[in-house]
Formats: sequence, structure tokens, C-alpha cells
Amino acid sequence: MMSEMEDRGLKTIRSFRDLQVYQESFQLQLEIEEALKDYPQSEKYLLIDQMKRASRSIPALIAEGWALRDSVKESKNFLRRAYGSSCEMINHLSLSQHKSYIRKEGYVEELIKRYEILNMKITKLRNNWQKFK
Repeated sequence: MMSEMEDRGLKTIRSFRDLQVYQESFQLQLEIEEALKDYPQSEKYLLIDQMKRASRSIPALIAEGWALRDSVKESKNFLRRAYGSSCEMINHLSLSQHKSYIRKEGYVEELIKRYEILNMKITKLRNNWQKFK
């Protein structure tokens, strides 16, 4: 039998993997890692490593925050850090654009916009976290 939420077209959130913000951050992580394959070797231990760490940390922090959702304060702290890593990605993408590391027309702007939207969703989740306790 479907729950009332599912009946209205809303999916019940049973896991962090059900969170749209997690799904989007995970997809961005995959796309960033693919784009990094075209970066110059000279950036391997600099920008490439920083971007891998930052893009990977966002979905990981959301997952960790979900696991600790009984503590609103701790959960919000993990989401605050995810927001920070997302802002870091915007900075790294801006640098990548300046250095012409991503050549696909309009792709950097698209990625930056998606991280900005992700930030809004992280903020909304942080502000409404008590609903998931």
C-alpha cells in the first residue's frame, strides 16, 4: 500500500541516496572527474587533486549528515561543510575557465550554475533538517 506522500507523487526518503541534493552532488562529482581527464599533467597534484577532493566531499558530507540526523547540530555542520566544498568548486571552475582547461563551449558556466543551485538546495535542506529527524 502506498503512503500518502507517495500517493501525491512525493517519494518517501528512506536513505541519503533518496535526497535529491545527494543525487545531484554525486552526478556533479562524476562529471567533474570526467572533465579532469583533459586537464594538463602539470595540474595533477594541484588543481586536479583539489577538485577531486572537493567534488567528492560534497555527497560524502551529505551522507554523513544524514547518518547523524538525530543530532540536528551535527547534521547541520556537515551540510555547512558541504556548502563550503560546493563554493570551493565554483572557485576551481572559475580558475579552470580562466586557464581554458575546459574547452566545451558553455560547460563551465553550466557547472557553476549547477553548483549555485546545489548550494541553494543544501541551504534549504539545512534550514529544514528537523523534518528528517
